[in-house]
Amino acid sequence: MDRQVAERRAFTLVELLVVIAIIGVLVALLLPAVQAAREAARRIQCQNHLKQLALGIHNHEGTYKTFPLGLELRSGATTARSTFFVAILPFIEQQPLYDKWDFTNSVNNVSLTVGSSRAATKIKVHVCPSDIFRENPFMLPGTGEAFSPSQTASGNPYGGYYSGTSYAGNYGTGGYHTSFSTFPIRPDGVLFMTGPGTELRVPGGNLHALAENHQSLPPLRISEITDGTSNTLMLGEKNHKDADFDQWTGENSGFKMYQVSAWAWAGGRKGSAMLFGSSAVAINTTVRKLSPTAATTPNIQNQDRRFNAWGSNHAGGGSNFALSDGSIRFVRDSISLQILAAVSTRAGGETVTLD
Repeated sequence: MDRQVAERRAFTLVELLVVIAIIGVLVALLLPAVQAAREAARRIQCQNHLKQLALGIHNHEGTYKTFPLGLELRSGATTARSTFFVAILPFIEQQPLYDKWDFTNSVNNVSLTVGSSRAATKIKVHVCPSDIFRENPFMLPGTGEAFSPSQTASGNPYGGYYSGTSYAGNYGTGGYHTSFSTFPIRPDGVLFMTGPGTELRVPGGNLHALAENHQSLPPLRISEITDGTSNTLMLGEKNHKDADFDQWTGENSGFKMYQVSAWAWAGGRKGSAMLFGSSAVAINTTVRKLSPTAATTPNIQNQDRRFNAWGSNHAGGGSNFALSDGSIRFVRDSISLQILAAVSTRAGGETVTLD
């Protein structure tokens, strides 16, 4: 009986190239879908973080009958007693950290060693997975003319390690300010800066052109949001990626963009850049959008505008926000400045909504 031996034939080079090409096409088709799915998951996670922070603020209100102060300065406005992020620590499952906090001498909350710096504590709900930090925690120097030139906001931080956050409180019309600011500074949002010092009175001295009094403001009661809690922003995202800003900022504030994010800020008025956003500029404003032909040229007015900007790296162009009723909305950066301003003020009498 003849034995039939089956011959095994290998792929030819042409067949192998065809298979590789087909696999390449499939990967090219699938990769955008995978990336989109991952970004959708990051966006949902980011919204969940905002929701938890908003609930923390509402639980604070339920306990103390007021929202926390956004940035509580000491007399002289060069050091901070607390921030709203610190105030809500017990309401976001961080009671042990809150119990350790020194509200009398803030220098004890900052250390040159990461592990012993309370301000460097990295809290999961503080960071959006789509936000980009070159490092986190990061070091902030406490001194240096490059860090704090004469024309910028007063109050260097205590030198040491801090942890960043992707989120900020709604200041209202305008937040961070210097004598060069071209927009009014009014605490007409939900979270704002205040303190006992006379330098926070109008007009705020020769450096800070405050449009309204900031001295000894009481914390906000929910009944004061007369425009409606569902029509007023409370929290939002800030984008900490701006390569053009990073190139020249050493000649102004001294910060890199990712460093403008310390949730446990312990310095002075400069902290308003860290903790707040406002309607002074459009969502996703960058230095290049402000100055397309001179994006790497130092400009302190553009620095101030950039510090006020909401923004994110999410696809679709926009930013997540928590409204004052605790609901979460994604607001596109195509929203008009007029509508953004209307939903940023708590008692402006406007009738607009984000719907």
